[in-house]
Amino acid sequence: MKNIYILIFAICCSFKTFAQVDRSMPPEADEPAKLNVGKLIPIQLENGLRVYLAPVKDFPKFTISVNIELPGYDEETRLAEKKILNSAYSNKLSEKYPNGEIDSIAKYYGAMLNASMNGGTIKGMKQDIDLLLDVYADALLHPVITDKYIQKRREEQVEKDRKKTTKVNTRKKEFSVEKIIDSLLFGSEEKVAKTKKTVKANYKGLTISDIEKFKNDRIVSNNSLIVVVGDFTEKECKKLMTHYFGAWKPGEPYVKNSPITKKTSIIKRRKIVVVDAPNAVQSKISFRWHLGDAYTYFNDDLKLQVLNEIFGASQLSYLYKNLREDKGLCYFIRSSVGASAVGGSGSVSTSVRNDQTAYAIENIILEMLRLRNGKVSASDLKIAKNSLIGSYTRSLNAIAPIPYITFAMQKDLYHLSDDYLQSKVEKYYEVNVDDIMAMSQKYIDPFKTVISIKGKVSELKGTLEKFGDVMYFDQKGNKIE
Repeated sequence: MKNIYILIFAICCSFKTFAQVDRSMPPEADEPAKLNVGKLIPIQLENGLRVYLAPVKDFPKFTISVNIELPGYDEETRLAEKKILNSAYSNKLSEKYPNGEIDSIAKYYGAMLNASMNGGTIKGMKQDIDLLLDVYADALLHPVITDKYIQKRREEQVEKDRKKTTKVNTRKKEFSVEKIIDSLLFGSEEKVAKTKKTVKANYKGLTISDIEKFKNDRIVSNNSLIVVVGDFTEKECKKLMTHYFGAWKPGEPYVKNSPITKKTSIIKRRKIVVVDAPNAVQSKISFRWHLGDAYTYFNDDLKLQVLNEIFGASQLSYLYKNLREDKGLCYFIRSSVGASAVGGSGSVSTSVRNDQTAYAIENIILEMLRLRNGKVSASDLKIAKNSLIGSYTRSLNAIAPIPYITFAMQKDLYHLSDDYLQSKVEKYYEVNVDDIMAMSQKYIDPFKTVISIKGKVSELKGTLEKFGDVMYFDQKGNKIE
């Protein structure tokens, strides 16, 4: 009997305890564990070949990406040899595998294997790596080159030249709204006299030995970089690379030009370009502006990414919540404010009913001003940072190791620090509300933007002039007065 009383007392106490729990307050989160992104281990072979290893423990597959720096088609002085060598690589025949075995081996082992002038990719199971590397190395360094390729290219060039002399080009220049936008942002393109003569492919007299010599001059180890992602130690990786690529000969170094190009915006006040779509029930709206100094991987790159996430890159952004959720003006709206090789660009795009076009533009400008003139809330900032961190960490997987490969190939070009991948999450966390306001005031500019609209001019005319100077065009590019 005594035990029954004790049991009843315990049950009553438990009900009392549950009743005292405040369910309106969420439990405190644990301290997040430090993200172990891993690191790229640099390995240098004696022939100048650079290798980066991204170790992934206990993963049965591997990915190897090879990048060879070469002069582009606009730089290449031996264009005929380049085109013929490209044909040889596309046929996937090599000295050890001359009868189509390369494709058969890749299919049999469920692997990816392609070799080209620019390098290539090998993906497969770790247990098959020796065979796959043997096939790839032979395909890259010893492609089969025949007179048939040379003859085919020569015949194609003769036919191309014949058509040029017999065919009169009557094609009219097409209307391009993009060119108008660029001219408003950066000014008309000046025709610069060409100081460099355009190289034409000349196949006359070419021999197989000429193509082989070109291959040996261009496909060289010291202009190449390999990224290895998989369950390998540094010692294992170096042994594999030395075995399959150690005999790869170096050549004349190729220094790639910096991709950074300075562009200066000339726009002083907002411009609107409207292209008529007589049967349209919706207007396609696009805002475009130039950031100026937001070059690829610049110091405030991650701050700019957070700003874009808050502005219009997600369904929790200012633009989305205003124009779609609050006012129901559109189904889709997105912003893209980010760094680039020409100094960065900003854009907003959406589609709304013709009669709501001016109202939508007004609200987009309102959200741009809201970011410039006031601080974002702590909760909006936290959501944006968590979203970007989540996307980034999910991308760091061995199945599609794009961040590792991209970083390795761009590290030297953009002078990135060794711990760039490891420190990225921490730098996202460091972004604060003052940073977002500073970025907004510098890079969100509703006054020096070009707004392009494709919609029904008869319904739009007279509603847009309050936003700036308006130019109306028909579908053929003729101005509508």
